[in-house]
Amino acid sequence: MSDIHALDVPVNRKPEDSNSGEFIWGAPAISAVIGRSPRQTFHILSGGQIKCARKVGGRWVVSRAALLREFGAV
Repeated sequence: MSDIHALDVPVNRKPEDSNSGEFIWGAPAISAVIGRSPRQTFHILSGGQIKCARKVGGRWVVSRAALLREFGAV
């Protein structure tokens, strides 16, 4: 039997439901943190202007700490 159940991570949860807040998934969620519209955020993400953001499985993801650091909030 696999130890995957030992991780105690729900498989079908939405990334936004994470209690840790470690990662922000999707342009709409990122836009809420940086104070831009989802469309503006998608544009700057696509242009590579947020250096700490990456695309994973076709969805943008960024570390909350790195995003705040890049925008000078921390």
